[in-house]
Amino acid sequence: MIVVVATTEANVARVQARLGELGVSAGEVTAPSAARRLVLTAVADEGEGQRLVAVLRGEGELAVMRPPAGARLEAWRRHTLPITIADRLTICFAWSEHDRRHLPEVVEFDPGGGFGTAEHPATRLLVDVLVERVGGGERILDLGCGSGILGLCALRLGSTSMIGVDIDHDAISATRRNAMLNGLAGRVDATSAPLGAIEGAFEIVVANIGRAGLVELAPQIVRRVAPSGWLAVSGFSPTQGSQVAAFLSPLEVVEQRVCDEWCALVLAHRRSQE
Repeated sequence: MIVVVATTEANVARVQARLGELGVSAGEVTAPSAARRLVLTAVADEGEGQRLVAVLRGEGELAVMRPPAGARLEAWRRHTLPITIADRLTICFAWSEHDRRHLPEVVEFDPGGGFGTAEHPATRLLVDVLVERVGGGERILDLGCGSGILGLCALRLGSTSMIGVDIDHDAISATRRNAMLNGLAGRVDATSAPLGAIEGAFEIVVANIGRAGLVELAPQIVRRVAPSGWLAVSGFSPTQGSQVAAFLSPLEVVEQRVCDEWCALVLAHRRSQE
């Protein structure tokens, strides 16, 4: 097995030294992007790899284990391919070995304990909405931020700042870690505070929290959408879309998207007829 540690040029020597202290080779170093360095080291078996990854992650390193060769490695490489959307945005695991130096607006991330990889249809639906609708200069509220992937995508597309809210403390840690990975920490505030404690209104609000969460928080969510802003929600089936929309009134549905068994709605305030 191979253990992969995602780091930076400045930290390669430290990672290699730590691997030596843990009894494994210093490892090969690759550079899949200008900012990212990967340190790869072989381990005897899967059990040793799991133990090494656990130790490194416990120390704050972005470490994963991957197969050394064969069909499993090919499947791994397919799984870790960067995803480019409409030639505007690329989403990629931080520890992917694929070259991404010439891809547009790369967001690197590590899911960690936070849900959100852009592979789930509900998440991908909202990423597609952001790619098409973010114009630049917006403040975004990411409700149920998980790994922070939606808010970070919006920032890469031109939004100015993000507040990520989640009840899961692992998700908050993941969002902060991914913001640092992308050099966006100064524009991200991740918090487990209740939605009612978040002040102000936002030009973009995204919420991938499922039907029950949307129904429960609907009045608070509506109040967070600026008069000229819009809300994008997902995490429910197409048959539940009309019920979700009814609870989010007086916002009106301006777009509906469906992928497999999942639905996303885009809603906005009613435009004046004057």
